[in-house]
Amino acid sequence: MDISFLPEFSEIGFYAFCFFSMYFLLMIFLAIGLAKLPYSKISNGKSLPTVTVLVSSRNEERDLPECISSLEKLNYPEGKLQVVLVNDRSTDTTEQLIEEASQRNEHFVGLNTIDYPHHNLEAKARGIALGFKHATGEWVFITDADAVVHPDWLRASLAEVDEHTGMVGGALKVEPISWLAKLERVCWAFVQMFNLGMSGWGIPFVCVGPNMAMRKSIYDEAGGLENRNFTIAEDLALFKMVIEAGYKVKTYMDEHTVVRLKPVPSFRHLISQQRRWLKGGLDDGILYLIILGLAFGWGLLVSSYILFGWLLSLKYYLIFTVSKLVIDILFLSLQRSRMKASKYVRYVLLLELYVPIICFILPISFLFSRKIYWKGDGYEIPYS
Repeated sequence: MDISFLPEFSEIGFYAFCFFSMYFLLMIFLAIGLAKLPYSKISNGKSLPTVTVLVSSRNEERDLPECISSLEKLNYPEGKLQVVLVNDRSTDTTEQLIEEASQRNEHFVGLNTIDYPHHNLEAKARGIALGFKHATGEWVFITDADAVVHPDWLRASLAEVDEHTGMVGGALKVEPISWLAKLERVCWAFVQMFNLGMSGWGIPFVCVGPNMAMRKSIYDEAGGLENRNFTIAEDLALFKMVIEAGYKVKTYMDEHTVVRLKPVPSFRHLISQQRRWLKGGLDDGILYLIILGLAFGWGLLVSSYILFGWLLSLKYYLIFTVSKLVIDILFLSLQRSRMKASKYVRYVLLLELYVPIICFILPISFLFSRKIYWKGDGYEIPYS
């Protein structure tokens, strides 16, 4: 059989290199967007609105004390700050920690979801919905029980909002205290490159749950989370309320607005966390389904090239992998600089190993099980 019309492997390698080099254009586009994000300013406090900080907790006795401590240190005018801590049916000492914090601080309120109607809300959404019902602030800030906030988090996030702003979002960083924490640190760095990078170009598509705030009036007018058709991604549901109401979203990435997260306790928890992200996006409408489909489809292609591209052309494969390494170092350096954080670039090889693995594991994992776990064992959310 005459196959002379087929291109040689070296030619295929060149064409593959050209195709996958679009990765560089995408990451440079996102890096420029991230660099375009404004730096926050610290408000002098004269015209600051009333604020509620909301934390929903389930079995968080390990991390909640440090979270509460950081909330107690918030630099915000007396009488304008309320902190709502929700215990979502914990079986450890979380409820006791919340009660003690409420007794210690007059502006702290402790709630429990045990008697709250189900409303088909799952996971953190139930605690968030209950907290909103008791929130008195004009703005409601949401963070997680395993998070630590900067004392000027509220002042910095609100300093530049105007009547057209309906939501404020920020960045996250994980404490690199173990090999798993380092892996989670670069994972967050890679993921938030997309939402923050697009926000810098004026095209936000989500704000992350542990670091977001919205006007309570928007939430109330939308009928709350009980009135939304979603499964697990309450942050995406809140974001869509703001967009549908015609308000703008302001996003920051700097040392005053970043939220520091405690690392997950195991690799199983890390995979579970990212399965929740993926499932939440897939269930939240055709637009996010298309975005995630394109993102993971492209990720699978790039990951396949990283694993097997050397078979086509070693020369072009080496050019691609070295160039990718340089690009990834640049965006890690940019995040490190923006957040005044250390220990980012040194973990770039973890990122290079992790992204191909996760691009294969996550989509395939849903072929075997559609169950989503939240807060480890014992909190299972099945999907039909």
